[in-house]
Amino acid sequence: MSTAVLIRRPTAAADLATAEGSHWTHRSACRTAEADRDFYGTSAAAQARARATCLSCPVRLECLTERSAVDVEENWWGMVGGLDAEQRRVLEVAELIGERPDLKRAQELLTPRWRYRLYNLRAAGHAPQRIADILTAEGIAVDAITVRVAVWWTGGPGRAISRRASRDRRPLWQRLRDDYADVICLLRARGARHVDVAAYLGVRVTTLTRATQELEAAA
Repeated sequence: MSTAVLIRRPTAAADLATAEGSHWTHRSACRTAEADRDFYGTSAAAQARARATCLSCPVRLECLTERSAVDVEENWWGMVGGLDAEQRRVLEVAELIGERPDLKRAQELLTPRWRYRLYNLRAAGHAPQRIADILTAEGIAVDAITVRVAVWWTGGPGRAISRRASRDRRPLWQRLRDDYADVICLLRARGARHVDVAAYLGVRVTTLTRATQELEAAA
């Protein structure tokens, strides 16, 4: 694998062109010192600017695909391919249960034809799986993890769980226990830690732990 693949900030990659021609990093939108500060920033404003840079980037998919495939320290922080470290962690956990996003289809969800529809479904509080089912019925075949990536790219939370209905008075840990027991148990059986499952679902570790304890007590 080319060393250039391991470099997200391609300011130094100009000297690492391969024999076949310029590497994709040479075409990235983040080749400035200003962008570099945003990509490693921890404030919401810096992350929003970095994500916006990624959304305008012609090689966003290559960045996310190739950098997610290499185990280097830089992968665990900063913005890569429009996703922050926590979101990339979710993708790693999702792999445990065979969920892999179709990045080209996620990008299609951001086109004018689908973006407004995706926004409305999100605003209605639907979970990614429900959004995927609706969009598939409307003509674009997607799965839940692909929907989550598209939502993350737009700056949305992209949690795996739906928004609580107004009539639902159950605390969140009880909703997890009642409605998401299958995925919790499956992830745990595949070796995911509590912190991993919590990241996948988009909840606090303490909330996930309470739900898991209740599931174990009932088993």
